[in-house]
Formats: sequence, C-alpha cells, structure tokens
Amino acid sequence: MIHYWECDRCTHTWTSSCMGAMMTKPEDRKQNYRQLVSGLCWDCFELLETGEIAGLELFDLVFYLTDKSEKYGGKRNGDFVPIAKYSGMCHPYIADTYNSEGNIAIEGNFVSGTTDEEKQLCEIVRDVKAVYEGVIEDQRTAKRIELDKFQKTVGFRFFGPRQRPENFVGDPPGKVRFTTLFGLDLVSGDVIAPCIIAEDGTGEKHE
Repeated sequence: MIHYWECDRCTHTWTSSCMGAMMTKPEDRKQNYRQLVSGLCWDCFELLETGEIAGLELFDLVFYLTDKSEKYGGKRNGDFVPIAKYSGMCHPYIADTYNSEGNIAIEGNFVSGTTDEEKQLCEIVRDVKAVYEGVIEDQRTAKRIELDKFQKTVGFRFFGPRQRPENFVGDPPGKVRFTTLFGLDLVSGDVIAPCIIAEDGTGEKHE
C-alpha cells in the first residue's frame, strides 16, 4: 500500500509504502521511523534535529513514548499482543452507539484485551504529542497556513494525496529525496512493482 504524507509545517509532500521498509538498510529504518513520527517532511525534520526550529526535546519525548507504546502493544517488535475478550462464536456482536458529538452513547459488548497500563500510556502519548503538534503549528509557513484553510473547506481524504487549490504554488522545493516503493496505489488501483522514486518537495515524482 502506498501512503501519501503532507508536512505539518510546510507544503512539501512525500510517499512511502508498507513494503518499502523491507528494502532499506536496518540502520536507516529508525531514522525513517523518527521522521514519520515527527509529522514533518525530511527538510523540516532536519531543521528540527539541528535545532533551527523549536520542539526537538519535546519530539524526542514523543518518539520515546510512541516507540515504547508500539512495542508494548505488540504492534511492532513486541512480545505482548492484545487478545480480544469478545467471542463472536458465543455472543451476538453489539456495536457501540455514538451521539451527534461523536462520543459513545451506548457501549457495545466488544472489549479489547488492552491492559490499563497500556491505555494510560496511550493517553500520555496523545497528550504529549498534542503539545508537540502545537509547537509545530506555531511555526507553520505562510503557504502551509493558506493550504490548511483551504483543506478545511473540502474535508479530509483518507486515501491518496490531500486536495490542493487549482494552480496552488507551495513552498520552494526542498532537497531531492529517494523513496523505495512497492505495493498497491489506492488512488489508481495499480500494483506498483519495486521502484525508486525521486521527489523534490513539489509533489513531482521521477522514477
């Protein structure tokens, strides 16, 4: 599957794939993972790591907690895997019922095997990440602010690149980045054979 990413600070975009990590060197995977957790493009991520924009110490805490949470939850390289307590073979499934505000009004009968400690850790990760995202939001470029205003009017797209105004010119191109891709493009439905994509920050891709 191909994932489309958009920087939280500027208008640069990039792509990644679930299978792409298999083709990267082990020493590069942690840095790639750090960059994805940051929510920043590679150019802004480098500015963060060199201290040219604020938020590095807070991000290091976010990364540590996120990494700990994913390992503990069995999502990545962990020994503990949550087991659902609900069995569809024994009981009819009853889904949660939500109110108009998006909160659970009537709770269903599905209870995950997540421990109280993991739930608390996830809440801590959310709270700390919200503070970090606020620091990054305060440092958005003028073009990112302009794009945010537009995207709020057109809604969120779960698959594929986010919408942009017609003839929109974003931030100047950054350094050329190379991404190894392999998977399914959910926009076109095409299966992508292993390839290397060079992207210059404008959304233009060169194979």
